[in-house]
Amino acid sequence: MMGAAAVVGVLSAACAAAALWWWFSFRRLLPLEREARALRAELGDLRKFAAEALDLDAVVRRPGHALEEAASRVLGAMHRRQPELSLAAFSRRPDGSAALLAHRGGPWARLELSSFRFDAGLLARAAASGSSSWTIGEAPTGETDALTRGLAQQGYSSAAAGGWTDEHGAGVILAVRAGPGEDGEALPSRLELAAAALRSASALAAGLSDLSSSREKLEGGLSAAMEELTAAQDRLIKKSKEIKTLHDVAGALSSRAAQAPSTLAAIVSIVARSLEADLVAFLILDEGTGELVTQSGAYGLEGEELLYRLALSDERSSSVRVFKTRRPFMTGDAQNDPQVNAHYTKMWSIHSLMVVPLVLEDRCIGVMRVGCKRPEAFSDEQIALVSVIAEEAAIIVETAILNRRLAKTAEQLATLNRMKDEFVSTVSHEFKTPLTTISGFLTVMLEGDTGPLNAQQMKFLTIAKSASKRLSGLVSDLLDLSRLEGGAKMDLGPFDLGRLVLESVENHQPAAAEASKTLSAEAPGVLPKALGDERWMQLVLDNLVSNAIKFTMPGGRVRVRVQDKGEFVMVSVSDDGIGIPPEDREKVFERFYRAGNRSEVNAPGTGLGLAIAREVVDKHGGKIWLESELGKGTTFHFVVPAAGRERESAS
Repeated sequence: MMGAAAVVGVLSAACAAAALWWWFSFRRLLPLEREARALRAELGDLRKFAAEALDLDAVVRRPGHALEEAASRVLGAMHRRQPELSLAAFSRRPDGSAALLAHRGGPWARLELSSFRFDAGLLARAAASGSSSWTIGEAPTGETDALTRGLAQQGYSSAAAGGWTDEHGAGVILAVRAGPGEDGEALPSRLELAAAALRSASALAAGLSDLSSSREKLEGGLSAAMEELTAAQDRLIKKSKEIKTLHDVAGALSSRAAQAPSTLAAIVSIVARSLEADLVAFLILDEGTGELVTQSGAYGLEGEELLYRLALSDERSSSVRVFKTRRPFMTGDAQNDPQVNAHYTKMWSIHSLMVVPLVLEDRCIGVMRVGCKRPEAFSDEQIALVSVIAEEAAIIVETAILNRRLAKTAEQLATLNRMKDEFVSTVSHEFKTPLTTISGFLTVMLEGDTGPLNAQQMKFLTIAKSASKRLSGLVSDLLDLSRLEGGAKMDLGPFDLGRLVLESVENHQPAAAEASKTLSAEAPGVLPKALGDERWMQLVLDNLVSNAIKFTMPGGRVRVRVQDKGEFVMVSVSDDGIGIPPEDREKVFERFYRAGNRSEVNAPGTGLGLAIAREVVDKHGGKIWLESELGKGTTFHFVVPAAGRERESAS
């Protein structure tokens, strides 16, 4: 019995456990499973909805209408799932008003959408918050706006929205309901997904729009560039023959630059060949007769026709009019054109005629005529080409005229210069002997060898002696300059320039002391020998030192320095005298030129010393220059090659 009771107890416990398990399954697990299945179904639906809403491929296919198409697609997907809802999608315009992107069902066609705005009210709240829901008639922000009032008047009781705001703009998806209903969690989720899809579509559309604009600009620029290149190619092809003509003309100009007649002949031949012309000629103004004269080498003219002349008074001639007006002329029927003198055109059987002026700066020096026996043979492009050629030809013609004038002037100057040199040489030699005699007799008389002299006689003879000395110096300078300009050669050799400086300073000490001026020299103990002609270099030093003493005030100082400058030896002669005016500094080395302020020290001289110094230094391969400050003094520098170092560099 006890065994049976135990079995009954176990069975009872098992039955109780089974009953408890079934009760738990029906009361707890089954509802949870049903809820899980519902959630899985809702999640699957949301996945499908997201796939439909986020179809970016559709955006790429039509980027210009991407946002509208995305909105229509999103609302369609929502409306299929909740057809009882009235749906609309809005985007913000730049002025803050709302643009209706798409709608499904409902009151939207009956509402005045122009009053909806994103800068206040429910659209602004929904775009800023991202999502919201409310009961129509109850303003969630404490005030009603046009959208809420319009929906309430149409009988709608509740609304929900999903929105977005980013750098590309803002928008809202709105869902409204006219009667009671339960949306659960599906509608907010769908609105959130829909807003995200439209935000992505808006950003992608903006990017694609920018890319499209950039592409259009690039394509437009490329198209314009291609059109320009095509036009340029057409122009180049059209001008190829003209370019070849200009090239041939340029070649003729460069190869015959010094032969104007042959150059003009070459040009007329090139033009005739290029334009298939029968007559090409240059007519140049003869200023002596006032006529336009045909130049030699004209194409199509022979014999007496080369003597073709046109008086500037002949107004019937097209060439004369072109010369006077400087405007090109062209006709395709020269024999019947009243603006052409038909006598010559008929004589040469010319029907087409071009005449262009030869203008150089502000002067017209002639014309260029091009004729053809065929009517209407020339075009505007060809007359432009001939005008360009005429511009270059004008330079050649003017160059030839100037060359003739310059050659004639140069010949005259050479003759005058030769006569001058001969005169100076002759007069200087003729002066030298009597001056020596006069100076000698004056010295004898002043020393009393001819008898005693009174004070007045002594004064007059002293003045005459001084004048004789100056005149003798002038003659010596003229002879030196004449020899230098005549091509006197330097006897170059090594010499001690420092010693030469000291000797020159010592020789001028009496003159400096007599004028109450201090004269000093500075020369280093070790100095390379200079390469030059010692006699001529002595003359350079004497002229520079003498000038410095003359243009220094009493009590002033003159200093001569010699320095080693590597491959050269430099001598500087400085004074603290009156200085040289700036306008005179470029001219002081010219013959007979004297500074404008020389009267301040009453300095005598011929104006040849510095000219001689420059000639001598130049012939030594050196250089001479000056530095001066008005009222404070002047320094003349010159350099000559160092003898030893030149030999070293040569070896």
